[in-house]
Amino acid sequence: MANSQTSNYIPTLRFPTFQNVEEWKTKRLGDIFVRITDKNTENNQNVLTISSQYGLVSQYDYFNKNVAASDVKNYFLIRKGDFAYNKSRSQGYPFGAIKPLLLYEKGIVSPLYICFRLIDIQSDVSFFQHYFEAGLINDGISRIAQEGARNHGLLNISTEDFFNIELRVPSINEQKSIAECLSAIDEAISEYNTKLELVKSHKNGLMQKLFPAKGQKVPELRFKEFGKDSEWKNLELGEITIVVNRRNKSRRNLPIYSVNNKIGFIPQSEQFDGLDSESRGYDTSMYKIVGKHTFAYNPARINVGSIGYSGDLKEVLISSLYVCFKTTEDIDDGFLMCFFNTSQFNEAVENNVEGGIRSYLFYENFSRIKISIPSLSEQKKIASTLFSIDNLIDFYAEKVSLLEEHKKGLMQQLFPRINK
Repeated sequence: MANSQTSNYIPTLRFPTFQNVEEWKTKRLGDIFVRITDKNTENNQNVLTISSQYGLVSQYDYFNKNVAASDVKNYFLIRKGDFAYNKSRSQGYPFGAIKPLLLYEKGIVSPLYICFRLIDIQSDVSFFQHYFEAGLINDGISRIAQEGARNHGLLNISTEDFFNIELRVPSINEQKSIAECLSAIDEAISEYNTKLELVKSHKNGLMQKLFPAKGQKVPELRFKEFGKDSEWKNLELGEITIVVNRRNKSRRNLPIYSVNNKIGFIPQSEQFDGLDSESRGYDTSMYKIVGKHTFAYNPARINVGSIGYSGDLKEVLISSLYVCFKTTEDIDDGFLMCFFNTSQFNEAVENNVEGGIRSYLFYENFSRIKISIPSLSEQKKIASTLFSIDNLIDFYAEKVSLLEEHKKGLMQQLFPRINK
């Protein structure tokens, strides 16, 4: 691909084959698509809903139930390759979502949707799938949506105005080239997402087996070098942790940190945009000073994965709202962090919280939670095994993120914007 001189009718990035061909043409949506108003006279029961990842999917697959009206005779019947526009606002789709039917031969959608199919069967469905996903139609929709006539996020858009929206469209061959490029990235994203979910599932299953189940003295799965006969000790968290409650009475000018559920301690400026992560002289006397190898959690927001760990972080300040603690010498920090991510711990939290509308887990109750402890060497082995899987999870997650950013950047250059 090569860069092309930018105009309202030519994208920034174009395949070499199409460098010297005509500009993209301006067409009305109604010149490319025909509206579908076929009613469900055949009593089709495959009720579809819009999924951001898979397009139009069966409600049974998406919700595990049918949430449509009992009488679906007035629903629109659409076929594979047809598109449906849901005028309701949703996360990531401020002007509604347009998705194609790709997974089934036929299905039905609510009459609130606007349904349409390509007039020219040579046109590429995948090209327009990516075109709509890029939000290139949003400007057109924003111009015709009646701002004061929304009902529960439903945009008031007439069908006539919708089909008069202008699109920029290349030749069919260029459509296919763009679609193949973007679809190849989608396939790679899908493959890495599949691997990511498999590794996550493997880790979850492994964690259940590496920690003793409720009522059991040893886990189902153990490493050979630790045998099957030696039992784990059943202790309370209060027996293996030491509270850290050092206040910043001298008002030292230290960085201010918060606890992020996923990555542990994080500068407050990154956690909350606009807040300075340095104390810079204002009153921090009630803040806690936290150093290396310290755990912290918010008593009002405690659940699996919500306990942060400072690691080798030097002294920082943290809100006095947090409960902070360290482990005794015979406990591996990594092992304890793994335990805090188990369903066993989550169940124990639910059984020990107190309060009304908002529940709290103060250290007094936290310290009573039971934990099974093996030898220090077995603790380290368990932690290193699970952390190695975490590294693989991070690897696949980063691959997905990079590919998504790459696709986003490509889409911005492969499609010309309509500027008026």
